[in-house]
Amino acid sequence: MTDLERIGQRLVTGFPGTALTPELVQVVKEYKIGNIILFRENIASADQLRTLCADLQTLIRSETGHDAFIMIDQEGGAVTRLPESCINVPGSMALAATGDPETTYLAGKLTGEELRSLGVNFNLAPSVDVNCNPANPIIGVRSYGDTPATVAKYAAGMIRGLQDGGVLCLAKHFPGHGDTSLDSHLTLPCVDKPRDELERMELAPFRAAIADGVPAIMTAHILFPALDDSGVPATMSRRIVTGLLRGEMSFTGLVTSDCMEMQAVQKFFGSVNGVLAAMNAGVDLVLLSHTTLLSGEAPRLPPKLCSPANWIAKRWKKVWTAFWPLRPSWPPCPPPRLMRSRPPP
Repeated sequence: MTDLERIGQRLVTGFPGTALTPELVQVVKEYKIGNIILFRENIASADQLRTLCADLQTLIRSETGHDAFIMIDQEGGAVTRLPESCINVPGSMALAATGDPETTYLAGKLTGEELRSLGVNFNLAPSVDVNCNPANPIIGVRSYGDTPATVAKYAAGMIRGLQDGGVLCLAKHFPGHGDTSLDSHLTLPCVDKPRDELERMELAPFRAAIADGVPAIMTAHILFPALDDSGVPATMSRRIVTGLLRGEMSFTGLVTSDCMEMQAVQKFFGSVNGVLAAMNAGVDLVLLSHTTLLSGEAPRLPPKLCSPANWIAKRWKKVWTAFWPLRPSWPPCPPPRLMRSRPPP
């Protein structure tokens, strides 16, 4: 595998509309982008989504020789991408309000089976953030509760259910997005609390998820001075991703970033610079969720920045060996149509 192909396999891109676009085909062909994230704007119906996923797999297989991770944020409740005609479960706080952790397992299994039947194989859920700050503008009902024990108990069922339903899943947003009063989509938050407090609150549900076998973890675009005082958010911090998550917490699964077009990264560091920093920090899959052509800029960085050493090739080879079998075979789908015209606005 060349450096260009290796970088492409570590990038996740999005695109507008409900069919393949010329820009998407271009970046896959030229830069071997290997993975896709879908949003509500990409989905009109179950049948359309099934066909779209088949088209995406056909395109990416033909250009890279590998299946794609097709990702979605289908948390349930407030964060739901599927249309009303599909199975949509309640959100995390509502599920926890039942008092029965088996409820989250059933919700996860139903969600996993639905996504798998549609061609989506990686659900970017659940959130294991502890809802410990009443002023938090972005987590709230996306959390299972206001204590680490509650979050860990209910998240475990969702993680197990999604996998039993046939899709990959992850725990997010590491090291924790629960105690912020700012939204990282809009600016760069900071959680300025001592390490011992982080251990008791933010890190505890992630340690539990790792012990329960979660296959992936998503990083947060948040400053944690007690963990890294260099002024970069967790996603771009080698101390946090490699030192803490990989080293101290012994996590051996996939690490994904949150979207690098969020203002916490784009405004303060630049999205492409953020991609480079995240990969060098130890992030395996980096998301550029909205601007398709932006995903072609990382592979165009100077060759010395894209050397195998700088891109942590040894680490990626280990991930490749361990997780490539998790890219499942695909159920029968309608015949692919690679270049359908986009629907009118």
